[in-house]
This record gives sequence, C-alpha cells and structure tokens, in this order.
Amino acid sequence: MKSRTLSVTSLILLTPLIVLAFEAQADQVRGTELKSKSDQTGGAQSANVTAKLLHTIPAANLFWWSPDSRILVMPYVDDSPIVNVSLYDVATGKARAVIKIDGPLTEKGVYFTPNGSAMVIHTNRVRLYDMADGKLLREFAEGTTPINLYDRIFQGHTETVHYSDNTSEDVYRGPSNEEDLMELPTRYISHRIINPDGTSLLARGKEGKAQVYDLGAGGLKFTLEPFITGGNKKGGAGGALGEFSPDGRLIVTSHRNATPRLWSASTGDLIADLGPQSDTVFGVRFSLDSRFIATTSFDGIVKIWDATTGKLLHTIGSKKEPIYFAAWNPINSSFVTKSPKWEISVWNAETGGLVCKLNNKAIKEKFDANLTFEYSPDGKLLLTLARGRTRTSVLWPLVNKPKLIAHLWDAQTGSLIASLRDGKGDSAIIYPDDDKFLWSPSGDFLITAGPWVKIWNRRGELMQELDGNALLSAALSPDGKLLAIAGYPHITTPSIFGMVGKVLVGKLPKDEQLKTYVWRLEGSYR
Repeated sequence: MKSRTLSVTSLILLTPLIVLAFEAQADQVRGTELKSKSDQTGGAQSANVTAKLLHTIPAANLFWWSPDSRILVMPYVDDSPIVNVSLYDVATGKARAVIKIDGPLTEKGVYFTPNGSAMVIHTNRVRLYDMADGKLLREFAEGTTPINLYDRIFQGHTETVHYSDNTSEDVYRGPSNEEDLMELPTRYISHRIINPDGTSLLARGKEGKAQVYDLGAGGLKFTLEPFITGGNKKGGAGGALGEFSPDGRLIVTSHRNATPRLWSASTGDLIADLGPQSDTVFGVRFSLDSRFIATTSFDGIVKIWDATTGKLLHTIGSKKEPIYFAAWNPINSSFVTKSPKWEISVWNAETGGLVCKLNNKAIKEKFDANLTFEYSPDGKLLLTLARGRTRTSVLWPLVNKPKLIAHLWDAQTGSLIASLRDGKGDSAIIYPDDDKFLWSPSGDFLITAGPWVKIWNRRGELMQELDGNALLSAALSPDGKLLAIAGYPHITTPSIFGMVGKVLVGKLPKDEQLKTYVWRLEGSYR
C-alpha cells in the first residue's frame, strides 16, 4: 500500500520556502474556477445530484459491482496467501458470503455472467461462483489467466546515479512518454471476455493461446491458434489478447509476433487473418456496434477492418506520422487516437476521414501525460485527463493554483467545454495523478475520484464534494445509484507554512484508518 504522508525530511527541506509560500497564499485563486463555455453538451439533461453516506466498511483496494447493483465484491488482502473475497450486500450492510481463494486478484480478475447469477474469479485458474451464496460451481483448466491482462513490453530499468559527495543510489527509470504512448491501446483492453449470451468464456491458456470454455459445463470448446508470420519463432507468439464482439457472434485475437485473427464465436472457425501488419499489434477492439475492428501496430499505424469479412477498409497513420488508437465512441463508429505530437483526433471508421481534433490551444498544458479517454454514454462528450501543475519543480509551492483534474470536450467539434479543477492548490502533500473518472449510466453527471471525490454535471459545474477520498479504488454501480470509494475518511490540506510549522514544534501528522464508503446518489434533473 502506498504511503500518502509527507515525510519529516521532505518538510524540513522545504523550510527555506516558508516565507515565499506564505506570501503566495495571499494570492490564492478561487478553487472552483471553471473554464466553462456556453452549454454545448446536448444529449442527456444535466442533473442536480447529492450523495448520502449509506455504509462504512473495512477498506479494500479493489471492488466490483454485480450487474444488478445489489452486491459489492471486495477482496481483503493481508500477509496470508489466502485472500478473502466478501460478497457485500448493500441492502443489509453485511457480507452475504466470504469466498477464500488461493492467490492474488488483479484489477481485471473478477467478471459476472450477463444475468448476474454467477461470478468468474481468476487466480491460478478460472473458477465460477454462485452470487447468491458464494458457492463454487465449477473450475476450469489450471493455468488459465484473463485474456485481457497485458504484460508490458517496456518495463523501465534501474540505473545507478552518482552524486558530487561521492554517494550513489539506484534509481528506477520508468518507460518514456513515447513508450507509454505506444502502449496506449493496451490500456483500453476489453472487459468483454464472457459471451453476451452467457454460454462461453474467453481465456488465455498455459501456452499463451486463446481458448474458449463452456461456462455451463466447464470444458474446453476450442483453442484459437495464432498465425505465425515469416521470420518469427513459434514460441514467440505468447500472451494472447482478445474479446467477444458486442453482439456475441465473433471473437478477435492478437498475439505477439503473430497476425491478428477473426473467428466465429460459436464454432471457433477462422474467418480471416487481419494482415499483413507492419509491426507487433497489441490491443484489438470491436466497435460498439460490432461492425468494425481497430488494430494498432507499435510503429503507429491504425487499421480499420470490416468485422464481418475481415476486409481491410482504412489505414490511418504511417511510420513517419504515427498515431495510436485509444477508444471507440459508445454510440457510433468514431474513435479517438493520439499522436507523438500530442494531438488528439477523432476519426470516422466508415469513411476513414477525420472528424475533428481537440483544440489543444484552448488549454495551457500539453497532452504529454494524458493517457485517459472517457466518452460520455451518449457519445457526445469526451473526457481527458489533465496534466496539471508540474510537481518536479522547486517552485511548485509558489504556483498556488487549483489542480487541473480533467477536461471536457465536444466529441464532434473538438471544442473545449470546461476544465475541472480540485480547488486544493495549497496542499503540501504531493499526490500522483491517479484519478478515476466515472460517468453515470445516462451521462447526466460525472464523478472524479482521487485525492478528492467530486460530483459534476455534464457542463463541468461542481455539484458536491464528498468526505474522504478514493486513493485506493472507486466504482459506480451499474444503475448509477451507488458509489463505493476506498481511501482515508478525511483528507486535510494545510499550507506549506502550517505543515512545516507543525513539524518544527513536534506535531507530526497522524495516519488515519483506511475505509470503504458506500454512498447513495440521489438527484433530480434540471
């Protein structure tokens, strides 16, 4: 678990800046300032939403809502190799059942059958549990893993840094911005690993191959073999990725050093090879209407394919002008891409033409830390993560502005609708950019969850700030009526001057207990 408390050493190092920071506070800007334009949002009505605390339970760093929004699935992890997964009943405030599993859970380790009656859990194999009482229904082949887990190619490295006082330390250097950009498609790998009709499960087998299992009987239905291109070794085609099409008729798969392939979901018959490709493809996605498939190669070429025939329709980008696929619009055939020039564009899959580019002149910061793209459910708004202020500069305490959280854009024109800010610019605690963005099912409101949890309408206007934070996890129920957040009960943001002063007189910050809060969201439209 990551510590969120500023160390005494760090505070004392800031002592020379006390006076400057104190003076800077006199010019503190209004924390809820918005760069709102006229209402361009269209679609769903805006909502006046309020949240009321329903339950407080022990913290968990991951949780999932059942499809009917009645059960919150929460793993409790300690030093034991056994993980207790509780099925928390929202109506009673108590655990309906506790499942003991022998292995860690990943962020994508739990899935539900479409009717919500059963739950799939991945550990060292796939298991199916009854949602009513947590009873084990069946087990699948040992060694199966989620097909939508991605093993990073760019792992970063550790290097030794030498200092002028003859000391040295090992420093971890993460992947570069360019490498992160190349991995962008894999950050949006699908959750669609159970066929919408609830009969089949798509998983990754021991050898990294894509396999389809019968959810009812538990047996293997068929294996989807990779096609190894010339010059590549058979053993190099590991780590299958893939998903069912939204209509359940098709499956698309991709392997390292292998050609993406299109399959029949009912028979496992090969429909088409999606090739040739100029470089390794990671991340293959069906459009939400099941008509198109987007593939992106690591050299920055996006290809759009007919999902029925596997025929190549459009090629966008090139090795000289690379772009990378990010996300499909939920209601039409448009999609978002990002380029190394930090340009974000929207394209039409039917024509291959450009719909718009986001107006990056409307904001001051670049998109070089922007790897989040969230469409509103009606497809009319696009949310992007904001870079925010630079935290590595020694002058950051003096730039006492509200931290940018996100930007809202018109997805058809690329114009900026609003910039969301947290209003806590005087914080002496440095937080990473780990905010989560949760749209209501109808798209009438938006929740930003991170160091502070806030509810916004679709015009980017702040409606409510909740007690506590979501530094561990946050999840909105499928019906949009319940919000679960895991973090500290309260988070204080004293000034630099106040924090350093407390340390100097021996009053150290106290750690607070992590908890999970379940909020009921209520509101009316306006």
